[in-house]
Amino acid sequence: MEFLELPNEILSRIISFLDTPSPFDTDLSQKPALDWPKDNNSNSKLRIQTLKSVSTTNQLLRSLTLPLLFRDVIFDPVWLSDFLAFLKEKDLVQRVASVVAVVSGHYNHIHPAWWARLLNEVPATRLHIIAAPHILAELIGVSSWSTDAWAFDIPHQILSLEQSPETTTQQINYDELPTFLNARPWIGLTANEGSSVFAYTTYEYFFRRTPSLLSALAPSSSISGDAMFANLISFEYVAIFPFYNHVDEVLKCIQKMTCLQKLSIKLCPDANSSTLQDEAEAAGGHLDINDPWNECDTSWRLIAHNVAALTRVGVLQELRMVDVQIEAVREALESTLERILKDSWTYFGQESGLWLRNQK
Repeated sequence: MEFLELPNEILSRIISFLDTPSPFDTDLSQKPALDWPKDNNSNSKLRIQTLKSVSTTNQLLRSLTLPLLFRDVIFDPVWLSDFLAFLKEKDLVQRVASVVAVVSGHYNHIHPAWWARLLNEVPATRLHIIAAPHILAELIGVSSWSTDAWAFDIPHQILSLEQSPETTTQQINYDELPTFLNARPWIGLTANEGSSVFAYTTYEYFFRRTPSLLSALAPSSSISGDAMFANLISFEYVAIFPFYNHVDEVLKCIQKMTCLQKLSIKLCPDANSSTLQDEAEAAGGHLDINDPWNECDTSWRLIAHNVAALTRVGVLQELRMVDVQIEAVREALESTLERILKDSWTYFGQESGLWLRNQK
């Protein structure tokens, strides 16, 4: 029997071995940029190139390969109509699992809202949005404390939301449009707020307010934010050297996540990253290198105490501190959390950064 004479199910299975995890997920914890996700993952590049090569072989293999090629898609909302038309023409709507929207401008004047059309027509479980802080704030309908935005010079941030497969078919009423945060009963949230390194070079940096949706949603008066927080079962926070007082605001949001089961936090750049050096040089070197690390050290203690409080009143089961991967801070971070959480949590050790709540 010739290869192409095999049943479609077997051919699909063979092609699936060429697949790799989404590059979007691996880049989600990196410093945001408009070219995100980065095209520097050799496995992802090989996957795409190989699948594209297979798709050009003949019509049958193309039809079997396209669902994998378009499982994770990226687009600019200005091209939404063309994007949706392409997915429908190629019968790919039901194949899309995650969408990255690179929002480069203001689209709030468009009706119906681009995100409402997208959610109504594409049943993806994950939606990633990359945009400037002030554009994200406009999308959410809050103030992002932009008066200090100049001090941080954060070009882009990422907001990633996840819903269950069961809610992807819910239809949004365009005439009674909900807020974006309440457009779906989101169960997962990732906030990547970028780097605060530049702000450390300004006078009395500790008085600066980080341009952040979480800062805006921390007050108890945020109705839409509170409703979303109360439904989340997983939350991931990523930033590069945020101030400890800003981390405290993020923790106030976490306190509202009464159903939260999984929490992941990353406050430092990767061990092999040159972000701190690059941004310090760009700022003319006017930076006390100890300041960012001192802020992190204080933040870790705040996080540990808040997790201890959640142990008493919440359902949190898993804590992952990604910064444990950095050898220079590993011992201090592990000992800080172990000292505060040892009675109710067990650390898996071996540089895992994973703490699991003890079962009664």
